[in-house]
Amino acid sequence: RLLEDVLHYINTVASSVEANVDKPTAKFWRVLLNKSYDMLDKVNALLPTETFIPVIRGLMTNQLPSVRRKAMDLLNNKVQQRTRWQKSQILQLLELLPELIAIVQCKRKEEEEEQAINRQTALFSLKLLCKGFGTENPTTFVPVLKTAIDLISSEKEEKNVMGSALLCIAEVTCTLKAQAIPQLPRLMPALLKTLKNKKELISNEIYLLSAITALLKVAETLPHFLSPYLLDCLLQVVRLEKIVAEFGPSSQISLRITSLRTILATRLAPRVLLPALTKCYGNVANTWKNCLGPLMNILKEHIVGMEKEHLISHQSELTAFFMKALDFRTEHAQDDLEEVGKTEAYIIDCLISMVMKLSEASFRPLFFKIFDWSKTESTLKDRLLTFHRIADCIADKLKGLFTLFAGHLVKPFAETLNQVNTSKTDEAFFDSDNSTEKSCLLLQFTIDCLHKLFLFDTQKFLSKERAETLMMPLVDQLENMVGGDEKFQERMTAHLIPCIAQFSVAMADDSLWKPLNYHILMKMRHSSPKVRFAALLALVEVAQKLKENYLVLLPESIPFLAELMEDECEEVEQQCQRTIQQLEVILGEPLQSYF
Repeated sequence: RLLEDVLHYINTVASSVEANVDKPTAKFWRVLLNKSYDMLDKVNALLPTETFIPVIRGLMTNQLPSVRRKAMDLLNNKVQQRTRWQKSQILQLLELLPELIAIVQCKRKEEEEEQAINRQTALFSLKLLCKGFGTENPTTFVPVLKTAIDLISSEKEEKNVMGSALLCIAEVTCTLKAQAIPQLPRLMPALLKTLKNKKELISNEIYLLSAITALLKVAETLPHFLSPYLLDCLLQVVRLEKIVAEFGPSSQISLRITSLRTILATRLAPRVLLPALTKCYGNVANTWKNCLGPLMNILKEHIVGMEKEHLISHQSELTAFFMKALDFRTEHAQDDLEEVGKTEAYIIDCLISMVMKLSEASFRPLFFKIFDWSKTESTLKDRLLTFHRIADCIADKLKGLFTLFAGHLVKPFAETLNQVNTSKTDEAFFDSDNSTEKSCLLLQFTIDCLHKLFLFDTQKFLSKERAETLMMPLVDQLENMVGGDEKFQERMTAHLIPCIAQFSVAMADDSLWKPLNYHILMKMRHSSPKVRFAALLALVEVAQKLKENYLVLLPESIPFLAELMEDECEEVEQQCQRTIQQLEVILGEPLQSYF
């Protein structure tokens, strides 16, 4: 009775504090309120646990909402502080469950706000009790789960109460494990529905965190029972990943979404996950294109963790999926190139993660399947762009091993270099509005892929025949002006010239150095000063790679350099002088006497 009276007294004092805020006595009332709280703690400390529980139980049915709330607070503190409980005390505590559930379902007519806070406190009490005693007494907590599911299923529920209910669901599901399975058909649709309402989630961070935590705990506890809801789960996770990007990678929300993604990627069998991912791709590819990145990351993580025999048995399914996904660029041929490129990067990255796990015998047919696929589409040539990018990425990952497969690429690559060269043809290679940008990209991927082939070639891949096929198409790129001046300069310095220099090193037959050098020299007589300038840069790069071997080629080069020493374009003339100085350093011989 004393405890009850103290609570009533606190309630009276609290209302006096509010009534006298502006009066001189305000300070006195605040001090009195603090003393009353001290008294409450002292009385509470005197109560033996056996008496404490019935007292709390009595207070929870009190007329005043604030008394009921304070009673639950006392209970929560006690449950959090004490670690050891006797059997009889635990049973007494569990008898409070129906009372708490009644408060959660509370239909009393009170002030909305008061009621909401009390219901949140009751849900928190239920969560704490479940955490402490649920493992030993799971069946008693099934009604708690049912009540919380009712709550999140209702349309008009207050958001903070929903948040508490979601956290309660997370805790109870974790504790009940298999006993929660019968509730999944009601729980999952309701849970996924809360995640669908984007506006509400973004406006309330705690609510968003609670919803993600609930889904995470369910997925963690019962991953094998998610298959009926898997497609929806994937759709929500990839959408949420875009939303939570704003919170930063180290926020709780982002960390939980990442854990959720990992659980979906690693805890499910391929036979369950792959069909759902394929369906999800179909849904996302056109409507929310920017969600494809997260989706591909889930698949990548799944492939990386796959066992060898699973990969072999699902390889045809995965191949079919990639053949569909790689058409992304073609299906969005008119979209912004940079955006399409970003998405395609995720798809290719995911494909590479599979390639790295295949044996040579299983990779070869896949590679040639993609190669044939890139040639089949006649109208737009976007597939070619995708294929050259894939080849570039694979060359980067497989390094020297790629030469085993690259023999068939030499002729098509040489043809592409000629077809996209403005000095050889006036026709645009692509049929779309952004044809020039696409041509520049195609050249970049092609030249970069060849550069890697030459760089990692230890097996004498570049035979005389192959070198002759590639020599003119590569050197002729020195006069390819596609994309305008700025693109031309960037392509020369960053891509083409390093590629030609590496080409000279990789040639198995040194009798080919002379024709290569001669073709570069011929570009020094080109009508455009830009081309003459680029040819000078290429000459130095080749000399730098061949070092003293270049001495043999020097006599042939000197007349051409002499011409450029008196070039009408000042920049070319200055570059020629720099070139001669650089050659002197490389070859260790003075050359001024020749001019």
